[in-house]
Amino acid sequence: MENYQPEQLNFTKYLFFTGKGGVGKTSTACATAVSLADSGKNVMLVGTDPASNLQDVFEKELTNNGLEIPEVKGLTVANFDPITAARDYMESVVGPYRGVLPDSAVANMEEQLLGSCTVEIASFNEFAGFLTNPEVEAQYDHIIFDTAPTGHTLRMLQLPSAWSNFLDENTTGVSCMGQLSGLGDKQEMYEHAVDTLSEGTKTTLMLVTRPQNGPLVEANRASEELKEIGVLNQQLIINGLLERPTDSVSQKIYDEQQLTLKNMPDNLKQFSKFIVPLRSYNVTGVENLRLLLTSDQTNAVVEAPEVMDYPKLQHIVDELDRTNKKVVFTMGKGGRW
Repeated sequence: MENYQPEQLNFTKYLFFTGKGGVGKTSTACATAVSLADSGKNVMLVGTDPASNLQDVFEKELTNNGLEIPEVKGLTVANFDPITAARDYMESVVGPYRGVLPDSAVANMEEQLLGSCTVEIASFNEFAGFLTNPEVEAQYDHIIFDTAPTGHTLRMLQLPSAWSNFLDENTTGVSCMGQLSGLGDKQEMYEHAVDTLSEGTKTTLMLVTRPQNGPLVEANRASEELKEIGVLNQQLIINGLLERPTDSVSQKIYDEQQLTLKNMPDNLKQFSKFIVPLRSYNVTGVENLRLLLTSDQTNAVVEAPEVMDYPKLQHIVDELDRTNKKVVFTMGKGGRW
């Protein structure tokens, strides 16, 4: 395994970064985009994760239209807002009927488009548009997709094939009502998306993981499922690898990581594998993105964490029991246990 240095790799035009929540997928995708842009490439970075933190990483407000990053010549970043995408999708379906059909009929169409999968369909349309847009393809040397954690990514990458098959096999026509409205005229775009995803000279799937069993199992599952739909060009990035233990605690972590990598699923062992060493700082801001993949870390600024006297988990459990709480919701960013 070698250190991950994007500017020295012969990448395909389209790169998909995916992985289990919390493995550093977004940080790695962003650092890749910055590295390639710094090497003279024109790069588009697209966030398709509904919970994306691209705005936090680049410290800028982002939209689905794309924003040029002043600090990085040649880099444009777009972030899909699924709510905006759903609203635009609904209007593209309903809009042509306003003033043509009675208001009650238009209202009925809008109601049918409020189902749970509309956001998924709308987000996919945004994604497919970038993937198949000839102007975008001509303008950029690399188009990088920072995708949602693997479950959502699998569904998204399977949709072109599923919908293309649906449109091929549908003999009754696509209704003007419902969440699949307007897909009939997109069949050529979906077929193009399928071809692009499965063409190894155009598309690479970058499986991001950590040297831990859970993320490796998840990466392997995603790899095998995507192979089944023709996405065969895959590479593995192992993020957060401890390189030089300095005490008994770090030695234990090092030994556990090495044992986990030795026993990784056989399927993953066949891919090209790259390492991003464990860093002791938050990867936000352009300078830290540039620093992440460099071997010289002398300029790294590490802030000592504030020591807080938080109650133990048992205290929370006891309090829940004392107050007789019946329903408990837990939430947090991916990878936070």
